[in-house]
Amino acid sequence: MTARRPHGPRPRSRRPSERRASGPSPAGAAAAGLAGAAVLLAVMLPALARPADATTEARPATAAADPAACTGEGAAATDGGRTCTRYGPAARLGRGTVRTYTEYAGGVPKALGVSLGAAALTALPSAPTDGRHCHDADGDGSTDTRRECVGGHSIELALPAAPPDAPGLPYRWALFNWNPHGHSPHGRYDVPHFDVHFYLVPREVRAAIRTGSCALLIDCGQLAEAAEPVPAAHLPAGYPASSPQTAEGAMGAHLDSRPPTSGTLSGQTFIYGAYGGDIVFMEPMLTKDFLLRHRTQAGRRTCEPVPQPAAWRIPGWYPTRYCTAYRPAERDYTVSLTDFAPSAGLRGHAAADAP
Repeated sequence: MTARRPHGPRPRSRRPSERRASGPSPAGAAAAGLAGAAVLLAVMLPALARPADATTEARPATAAADPAACTGEGAAATDGGRTCTRYGPAARLGRGTVRTYTEYAGGVPKALGVSLGAAALTALPSAPTDGRHCHDADGDGSTDTRRECVGGHSIELALPAAPPDAPGLPYRWALFNWNPHGHSPHGRYDVPHFDVHFYLVPREVRAAIRTGSCALLIDCGQLAEAAEPVPAAHLPAGYPASSPQTAEGAMGAHLDSRPPTSGTLSGQTFIYGAYGGDIVFMEPMLTKDFLLRHRTQAGRRTCEPVPQPAAWRIPGWYPTRYCTAYRPAERDYTVSLTDFAPSAGLRGHAAADAP
């Protein structure tokens, strides 16, 4: 790029005869020299400010968060002001708290996750369940908390409000579960772990799935609906279309791409939850040991791809990766959906349960 000249007409050059006839005084010559130097600096400074490689086109800057939009309770500009982080209401867990959070940059969603303060991982409940979703499956008049309860210790979490004019995420709320002894199916998930459910449907849908004596304590009258196959277009490759044996009361069917021969979970996996032939939640599942390791390991962050269907039934922004991390500055662990991309969904399928 060529340096631009100062605005205004160019000074008229004197002819040699004019310069000889009106020769300047020493003081006038000094003033003229200073003026000329000022003009020269005005011309050169913009060029000096350019990068050394003047032939390279400038790279676009990272989209910045609008400081005016990053306001309200639980909102803070982070990452040098480029990202707006919002937190949902906190709930007690262990000796700390757990809460949801979102990250937006330039109005585009970057992450949706849960944040667990470091103290939340101490003094976690050791009882198998909080007793909220139990059923006397054998009819003996009592409930065995190890065999006749599901859900472990569960916490319903509200999501933060979206920034003004930001693209809406299709998620409604989150359900966080701590399972001190794991859960069925045995040999796959019976290890201390966390389930982080990001729901695509209202809480009332989940509440209507009753406990009972079938499968993983689901009402036998709802088992067929829970196990209705998900259409192939809405399901990533490698996932079963239905899974009656994993249909759970107060939850739905759990579709996992891990083969039954893969053994007990030792790290993290990604599960799709289904009910009535629809995907109703997306769930990172991870062991407690796996989460704790991120506080000491060098990278402090583990990410894997979120398997993608051919199309999403409900249009919106969906994650392409999920991550587990420890953030030293915030002194918390995070489990998040990240790297969102827009999807128009499938034509002819209504966006059910729209707010």
